[in-house]
Amino acid sequence: MPTTNPRTGAVLLHPRGDYMGNLLWPGALPSEELAALSAAVDEIRARGYWASPFPEGDGISFKTSDGANIDPEAMLADFRAAFAFLEIDALDPDEGQARALARLAAGRTASCTYLVPVEGMRLEEPLSLGETRLHAPVDGLDIRLADHRWRELCDVPGADVNPAWAPGDRATGTTELLGHPLIERKVELPLAVFYQAGTSFDGQSALLRMVMEDADHALDPIRFDLCHYRRLEYLPAKPGWIGEFAFAYVMPDSPALKPRLLQGKPYVLRVSNNWLGLEVDQSGLSLAEPLADLIVDNTSGDEITLALKAALRALNRAFYLVELEASFLHLVYAIDALCEPDRLRGDRHRLWISAFGSGGNPARFAALLGDFDRHYGVRNRIVHEGATFAGLGLKGEDQCQFMLGLLGACIRTFVREGFSTRREAADYAFGVLMSAVVTPHVAALGSSHFKMPLATDKGFREHMQP
Repeated sequence: MPTTNPRTGAVLLHPRGDYMGNLLWPGALPSEELAALSAAVDEIRARGYWASPFPEGDGISFKTSDGANIDPEAMLADFRAAFAFLEIDALDPDEGQARALARLAAGRTASCTYLVPVEGMRLEEPLSLGETRLHAPVDGLDIRLADHRWRELCDVPGADVNPAWAPGDRATGTTELLGHPLIERKVELPLAVFYQAGTSFDGQSALLRMVMEDADHALDPIRFDLCHYRRLEYLPAKPGWIGEFAFAYVMPDSPALKPRLLQGKPYVLRVSNNWLGLEVDQSGLSLAEPLADLIVDNTSGDEITLALKAALRALNRAFYLVELEASFLHLVYAIDALCEPDRLRGDRHRLWISAFGSGGNPARFAALLGDFDRHYGVRNRIVHEGATFAGLGLKGEDQCQFMLGLLGACIRTFVREGFSTRREAADYAFGVLMSAVVTPHVAALGSSHFKMPLATDKGFREHMQP
């Protein structure tokens, strides 16, 4: 049987005292319902009401033409009859307008542009990476207000005619944002969460988290290129935080939704760098642009793209785990998730990961295999014995940097080879291990955990079965 789209939900606010009534629905109406709106307004007027649609397109205001009181149930029946394309209920005062619209907006999205500030990042000129724009802060010298892409956010009288103006310590609201590097991106956000942000101060948290997480992901390619465990003092802060509060400015495309400056504390715990911060210059970036295009902005949703998104996220999240042992294990698990050794254990596991990490280079493979095996032994001590780096006499930053470099090398191999399926990736790894230049390094292990040639080894044979 053919299906029909459900009607848009709406709430009716009855007139009271000197206040006119409102009929409200979330966001803009679908095109077929919008086409019926004009006739519905004419119909309600014919029933004895004065009615005017909101210019933003998300409701109408009304009152009775002669000011007479009408029974609320009769008024609701009039509006249901005139606006038959809407599912109308009277507003429950206990629920409130914002929560009602959030409920009615379930399953819908809104296209928005956002601006999120970043502390601990020094940016002296605008930068573009794929669909991400980074704006340098207004300082009155290199970047003047008149040159800033979002100069209209400034609400200080006379600032636009003062070339040396810069946001001071007392700047507030959107003006304060101009004193920080800003990440600009366009995203699809749940419409319900947008209305939920209007319910209370804490109601903003869900929307803030979504925008801040997207902005954080947008910084992943930069951190991939520039951040290092031996240089943690150059780690930028998580996007959104300015001092004790998180901020984001969200601008919906639809006129039915107004721009919002979000402010709150959406997370109880956070990590911030109290040292230098990261200096970003276009000339220092090598892989940031392709990673932005192929991973961050890639919406194809295939299994390799999703695996790369997860790996790049994991690589960058590891920096913000305070306990280095947790960071180390996080990176180990991310390597396995990307390379999928599955049931391979022991030397077979090390060989499989090293095939991706070496990119097929035999000299790199030989060195990596031994290093990875030693570091994996550290992983086993942490997991199975509760060991710590200090207790093992190891420098945690060096251990984490090795795993960070290995995960980064595996990501580079996936990007360079352009795998489209897991099968292609597995065939590549097995091909490296079976190649004439790598086989001697494998055979030199003389391990009892596998036998040569690898094509006859039971573990690898089972792993390569479709």
